[in-house]
Amino acid sequence: MSINLTLQLIFSVLILRWKLSYALVSSVATVLFFSGAFYINGTDALVRFLKEGGFFYFLGQSVFPVILQMRYTRQYHDFIYSHNLQKQNKELEKQIQLAREATQAKTDFLSTMSHEIRTPLNGIVGIIHLMRQEDLRTNFQRELVETLNFSSDHLMAVVNNILDFNKINSNHVRLVSEPFDLSLLLRNLEKTFIPRVLEKNLNLIFEVNSALPAQLIGDQVRLNQIITNLIHNAVKFTDKGFVKLIVKEQKKDENRISLYFEVIDSGSGIPLEDQSAIFEIFTQSNIAANRSNRGTGLGLAITKELLRLFGSEISLESEVEKGSRFSFPIEFFYSDQPLAVEKPVAVKVALPDARILVVDDNTINLLFATNLLKKVGLQYDTAENGSEAVEKFNRMHYDLILMDLRMPVMNGFEATRSIREKGSLIPIVALTASAFTDERENALSNGFSGYLVKPFLPQEFYDLIYTFMKAEE
Repeated sequence: MSINLTLQLIFSVLILRWKLSYALVSSVATVLFFSGAFYINGTDALVRFLKEGGFFYFLGQSVFPVILQMRYTRQYHDFIYSHNLQKQNKELEKQIQLAREATQAKTDFLSTMSHEIRTPLNGIVGIIHLMRQEDLRTNFQRELVETLNFSSDHLMAVVNNILDFNKINSNHVRLVSEPFDLSLLLRNLEKTFIPRVLEKNLNLIFEVNSALPAQLIGDQVRLNQIITNLIHNAVKFTDKGFVKLIVKEQKKDENRISLYFEVIDSGSGIPLEDQSAIFEIFTQSNIAANRSNRGTGLGLAITKELLRLFGSEISLESEVEKGSRFSFPIEFFYSDQPLAVEKPVAVKVALPDARILVVDDNTINLLFATNLLKKVGLQYDTAENGSEAVEKFNRMHYDLILMDLRMPVMNGFEATRSIREKGSLIPIVALTASAFTDERENALSNGFSGYLVKPFLPQEFYDLIYTFMKAEE
């Protein structure tokens, strides 16, 4: 009986979830009723029960309330903790959702603003290039046009930087992996800075290890952007002395090589308290902000984010009035085989009988594009929306269509779909102010043959046009 009662008590401890008061009532009632029942049958019965294990049963009953109280307290604490944790998780989920919505809103806003800014900017850039090709009568007129050209280039660089930063933060940028000649890239890069350093009477030094591999495999466009940003900043904030680029090998195995890049200048330097902040968007050091060389503060922020994509970090050492040193390592796959250079197989020829349809709802953009076509003797027609473009396509033969994407009545996607449904294979090039990769991929997967981002320079326009025109050997 003692064994059975003890097993029942253990079962009760494991199963019951009583408060302390319930457990006390149960234990006290059990001890009293059992003791009374045995005592009625005689004192010997109670003593015998206690001797044969009943003592441990009563002891267990006295501990029973304490055990249940400890469990109840622990479970209560667990419940409160779990409840609070659920509330915190819900709040975190709300915050994450808000952050996602804010990020998406920022992306949509910058995408829209980029389109709205780049569309008129394309007209400004285009008109300036057309004016530069005209015979201007006075030096004052030429000076005004050159000033406009400089301002438009600067504005285009700012817009491109904002778009680049937004694309990187929105995970729209993916590094490509293709072979390139680093020595050739650096030689071309050096040439672009020579006019600026000569103007400021600076020494531009490229100290590059001559034993570098014949070709690296990686994203040369983004690498070029990183180095260009750093050298541009160095030249910008250096009034005398030098700007130096150092490229050397850190380590190398059979497949990979780690290169160490340094950009050093003898410029104004950066105060220690500003050094951690200059890599943030729209931030400049106090010295830079007080100088005439103002900027957006985007270059270094973009550089930092691009290096993150390369799996690297940028380091800075600087002292006021003694210059700055920016450095970073990048690892590439490499090959010692010389990079094969593709020779041109055709010369671009504009055929007099070729006719192009230009579709854009912006009058200035139409003026720019059609004047570029007129200068090389190409015939053209224009349309202000997709519906008009489809109508003209049905009536006339065209060798190429230049199609804006965002237009009233019928947009470029709908017009292209309508043309493709007729079985036509005519090249259709998207002219758009959106440089986002997903929109480019969307266009190319929906019937477009090419993609040109506004604002574009005349040479970029001609290169794309002739890609889809006939060529003779």
